[in-house]
Amino acid sequence: MRRVSILALGSRGDVQPFAALGAALQVRGIVVRLAAAADYRALAEDARLEFVPIAGFIRELMDFELVYQALDASVHALPLGFARRFLQHVGPLVQQIMADCWAAAQGCDALVVSSLGRFPGASIAERLGVPMIPAHMHPFSTTRAWPDVSFPTLPLPGALAGAYNRLTHRLAAQGMWQLLRGALNQARRTVLGLPALGPLALARRVAAENPPLVLNAYSARLAPPPPDWDARQRVTGYWVAPLPPQWQPAPALAAFLAAGPSPLYIGFGSLLLGRNPAAITRLLVDALGGQRAVLFRGWGDVDTTALPATVFATDAVPHEWLFPRMAAVVTHGCAGTVAAALRAGVPPIVVPFFGDQRFWGTCVQRLGLGPAPIPRAALTADALAGAVVAALHDAPMRERAVALGAQLRHEQGAAVAAELIVHNM
Repeated sequence: MRRVSILALGSRGDVQPFAALGAALQVRGIVVRLAAAADYRALAEDARLEFVPIAGFIRELMDFELVYQALDASVHALPLGFARRFLQHVGPLVQQIMADCWAAAQGCDALVVSSLGRFPGASIAERLGVPMIPAHMHPFSTTRAWPDVSFPTLPLPGALAGAYNRLTHRLAAQGMWQLLRGALNQARRTVLGLPALGPLALARRVAAENPPLVLNAYSARLAPPPPDWDARQRVTGYWVAPLPPQWQPAPALAAFLAAGPSPLYIGFGSLLLGRNPAAITRLLVDALGGQRAVLFRGWGDVDTTALPATVFATDAVPHEWLFPRMAAVVTHGCAGTVAAALRAGVPPIVVPFFGDQRFWGTCVQRLGLGPAPIPRAALTADALAGAVVAALHDAPMRERAVALGAQLRHEQGAAVAAELIVHNM
């Protein structure tokens, strides 16, 4: 029986689509092992996948002061400045991550890896002699059509813009690999018994990377494949896991939803907004102006003691259940939350922090599905209030969101991706 191991490094929004992919693969007779942070064991168990935890629980490993510094740097500094600080924290964990991923890969016939999972995955695939299939939640591969998501779009004329865009992808790829090179080399030697790679050898290897298949787990209706991608690049549609059949909302949440008109959802995933929870909470409440809302607590940087009766604070609730009951969704703009809002047919209000969040916020605005994104540095109560008014009362915007939602709900991205993997195996 054929086996696939999935290295899903990242937060919940990165892991959950891979659980959906794993379930689709198992329907096709493939045994699937999902490796992710220990926080996400339940996602694997709900999909009946084998599970291997990687490096423990994210919350316990997180250096929150570093997160604040990195978020500040994302507003004021170059992308590589943010990456350097992040990797200084992650570097000491690489040995354990490699060892856990190596254990998860034993006996597999193919590796499927997330954008971050490529870093241990490339060496493990080399050691095992199996194909590695990268899977990305946002457009990742080199193209002239747009820059890497870590870089800004510049107002350059045609050919010059294309050259700049291609360069940003190469810089982003080489920068991340080279920053991790020391930690990865140590793990290659001690965990896998492979020789170290010097900077030039690593640069050549990254430049020559040529996987048999690259999966892009989002809808072409938002980001069509650019003309300079080759046939290996496949945009599959979103990977969506069904709700566990036994899942039920908390009675307090169900009562709040039944007590009035559809509220807004406000949630920023695993991110922290700042060092002052009271100020952040006051900003959000002021922006609502009495509008009902469901507020996701996240990692605790909201002051729930200061919430009015019109705002209900909640822990994680499946977006596929919750968002169809919302009037609009305020989010940092990660691929999974934006996709869930659009699948539900409600406008997203994107407050991007960095990376692909800006890309998806721009897509939402360009297609007229939601207001213009509000960068974190520009987030004020007035700015958010204006976006809320637009999302709730712009009838053509809401009609476009409803129409796109109907189309997205017919896509079967996980099944498409599973068929491609089986074919390529």
